[in-house]
Amino acid sequence: MTNFKSTAISQIRLWAWAAAILPITALAGIFFIWTFGTNTWVSIAMIVGETIVFSIAVIWWWWSMYLMRNLVEHWDETREKVYTVLNDVKEIRTIVVEVLKEDK
Repeated sequence: MTNFKSTAISQIRLWAWAAAILPITALAGIFFIWTFGTNTWVSIAMIVGETIVFSIAVIWWWWSMYLMRNLVEHWDETREKVYTVLNDVKEIRTIVVEVLKEDK
């Protein structure tokens, strides 16, 4: 069951990436075909090259957005943990102050 879950999650991630990248890349390819035409091999090479470059740019964009989201989540977790540590240090301080008062 665990293997099925991990396989399904990896497949969902792959399809999500494809859904984010392929439509915009196809539109770019159609635009490049419309702009250059397919009359010569140079035009076809330009279409293929520009579509590949555009695809890489789109992949990079989604990757950077994913990375930023993860960084923000980590910063939020860190903020919560620092707040917890701050409260613990305050409690320890009050305990130490009480113990020192009792010793006097």
